[in-house]
Amino acid sequence: MQTPSANSSLESAPQACQSCRSRKRKCDKALPRCAYCTNRATRCSLMRSRADSRGQCRRDQPCEYWKPPATSRSATTSTPEREWFPSPPKDKHSDFQTISFPTILFLDPDLLRYGQVETLHAVAPATPHILHLLGNLDEIRITAEKFFGHIHQWMPFISKKRFYDLYLQPSFHTRSDVVLLLLAMKLIMAFPPVGPRSPRTALYHATKHFYVVVEDSLSILALQAGLLVALYELGHGIYPAAFLTIGSCARYAYALGINVSPRVSTKRVITLVEVEERRRVWWALVVLDRFVSIGCPGRPFATPDPKLDDLLPADDAAWDRGIVRPDSFSTLSSPMTGHMSKFALVCQAARLLGEVLNYLSNHYTSRDDSWMQLDRTLTSMLTVALNIDCPDYDQITFIYSALVALYTPWLSSNAAEEVESDYSRRGRVVLQQITNQINANLIERQCFLGRDPEDISPWGMYFGYQVCGAHMRSGRKSQQEAEVVKSLREGFVAINMRWGVAGVYLQLLEAQQVIRLGT
Repeated sequence: MQTPSANSSLESAPQACQSCRSRKRKCDKALPRCAYCTNRATRCSLMRSRADSRGQCRRDQPCEYWKPPATSRSATTSTPEREWFPSPPKDKHSDFQTISFPTILFLDPDLLRYGQVETLHAVAPATPHILHLLGNLDEIRITAEKFFGHIHQWMPFISKKRFYDLYLQPSFHTRSDVVLLLLAMKLIMAFPPVGPRSPRTALYHATKHFYVVVEDSLSILALQAGLLVALYELGHGIYPAAFLTIGSCARYAYALGINVSPRVSTKRVITLVEVEERRRVWWALVVLDRFVSIGCPGRPFATPDPKLDDLLPADDAAWDRGIVRPDSFSTLSSPMTGHMSKFALVCQAARLLGEVLNYLSNHYTSRDDSWMQLDRTLTSMLTVALNIDCPDYDQITFIYSALVALYTPWLSSNAAEEVESDYSRRGRVVLQQITNQINANLIERQCFLGRDPEDISPWGMYFGYQVCGAHMRSGRKSQQEAEVVKSLREGFVAINMRWGVAGVYLQLLEAQQVIRLGT
């Protein structure tokens, strides 16, 4: 690489730099730094990287040109291009390229052990438009309170204690990943607009765009924000965006070192609360990855199937207080009990849903009996969820959806023409049991229609849609079945004000009815 000289450059200083003058060396007067000073700075940079010097190299002096006295200025230097140019401010990074932490993490993570490579963590700051959408501190606190009072109750993968202790402090509001998480919280708490029902609002587009800007930060907050965006898309029926966002989140989790080989270098966590948070983030990803494909088995999952020795989330209430007890952990192979955390039971159901979808993708047309074991396990889990003092709606509806998904091939066809088999007979029994349960709880006790829309999860949409469709396709409906269908459709109308996918399912039911009348 050639260094520009005074003869090859139109921009040169009128006099030699001070360093060359003091050493009585010939100076090529190149701007902004002469060749001698440039070569000397390069040598000093190499000496710093080899010796890990923490100070500035004594030979690495700035190249400065002094402005000549006004009386000695010649005509050739009177133009603006030829006047005195001050040397750029001396910066310790000006002589070599600073490499970002994620780049080293992927190209050669072993270098990070020695701490001799300077890394850069700069991320583009939030724009005024983003900050305006986010609102002031009071609005942020209201959004956080709503989030932890509603969404967090059935999808707890953000540490409540760490959030309030750290991210609500004014000093953190300049961090782009914190701003992104706060923006995603505001998005997930937003109801669909009353006018045009499209959930692709300005807030949605702004959050998606800002996620792309911030993702280079390689922060768990950015991953949590991505999961909230995916949940928003799933709850409002935004496809294929929901499917693609979940896949992107899975890759981001791998980049962070979550659920990967221990040999992969990543940020070290030093508290049990952080370890638990990373575990919950992974399980939330597994839950979404399975549920997003519940209506269309066959597409590969973005996350691997959980193993029986994988740890489940710890006690939800204790974790919210910042307490994680190592002796209270349970695995997927642990017996299911009503004392397990609510989120842990949903995670177990998500693992079974994954097995159901794998079965439907590969084996359901054969005569094997794999579906029997899945049926028994899901039924046992449903019994555990129902036989407690305060049954949880979100757990029960998730299990219902997984159980109904197992019999979707039978439910989606004309049951009267289905070839009689153990599978079809069991499908009718399951349909009737769920119908009876809905009639007892949904209609008589009104446990569903009277709920606050902000508390409702989207887990029950799929099983409600399939139950309605199966009864609508049936030639003869009993009075009880007719009441269940009517109540479920009223429930979809109520949920539609919170989750737009309920309105989509209503349209699909109407399409089924039109097709049936047409035939």
